[in-house]
Amino acid sequence: MADRAGVWGPRLRLRVPVPRLAGESTGSFVNRLAHAHELELGDLLDRVGTGRQPVNPRLPALAELYVNRAALDHLAVLSGRTPHRLQLALTNLQDRFLLPGDDPARWQWPFEVREGHVVRCCDLCALARGVSEAAWLVWPDPWRVCLRHRRFTDDHRGQGPHVVRLARLPEVARAHADRLRLERRFGAAGAELFADGFQVVARWWERTPDVWSWTQRAWRSGLEARELRTGPLVIYPEAIQLAREMLRYEHRGERTPAARAAWVEDVQQLMAGWGLEDVDGWGELAQWLDHHAQPAAAPFADRTDGVGGARRRRRRVLAVGHSRLAEPSGSLRERSCML
Repeated sequence: MADRAGVWGPRLRLRVPVPRLAGESTGSFVNRLAHAHELELGDLLDRVGTGRQPVNPRLPALAELYVNRAALDHLAVLSGRTPHRLQLALTNLQDRFLLPGDDPARWQWPFEVREGHVVRCCDLCALARGVSEAAWLVWPDPWRVCLRHRRFTDDHRGQGPHVVRLARLPEVARAHADRLRLERRFGAAGAELFADGFQVVARWWERTPDVWSWTQRAWRSGLEARELRTGPLVIYPEAIQLAREMLRYEHRGERTPAARAAWVEDVQQLMAGWGLEDVDGWGELAQWLDHHAQPAAAPFADRTDGVGGARRRRRRVLAVGHSRLAEPSGSLRERSCML
């Protein structure tokens, strides 16, 4: 017999447990929960609460589901988890994302995600967790790389591959591994430097997407060279190399005109090696240097001495101008000073 929400909410857990995927969107999870019990998405949502947005079967791939606290309680009962455990599993069920009002239970499925993007989950990661159908994650950027399975996925919903295998793009997988090492060693500062490098190279790609190395990567990936979703994938190796050059500039700490000129010359030599000798990149490089003109008050060091000679970690702080513009977390755009 159907156990609909009614006045008091559902009383029984649905019979089939649904495996958890780290970072999954609420809409994706609810969609899988419905499919596991051979229910239409709308029928399951009737058990969660009431909502005004018409239910489109494609919604889990397009946008995100939001609930109030009473609907969270109903969803917890249906999934066989406590509300707290469900909030730990699904980011957009955390308190700051709950709809106002505790009663009656209600949900919304707007076409705008409040924070981040709904990105396709790596199919092999999902399968390893016992999920054989398409699933979606909430991610800061509109794309992501799974290094374990060499997969590139994004929020693309049109024609073309939903998952790009990186077997034919080993340089992209290496670049992502380099990025992770940079972020492990330097924390937020490393993530911000990669964001800076990425934003600079992305601007170059937007102006000149027909650079030979980028068009070749696009061809090997099965994507169109000028398609917007192609950019993040094909520029990855140059972005991490530029980020390392930016790190070198921060480490040296010199801010003289001669130091600036020498750094730009080194970067331009790199650009020539990338096949970008005809790309006018001076504007972006000059802007980045302006934002990093005044070094941070504390040296950009790995560690510092603590009391009694003990060693303790210290947060690495980038240049003053950068820190005023960039965020220590969020999307690449938010973490970069290249606004």
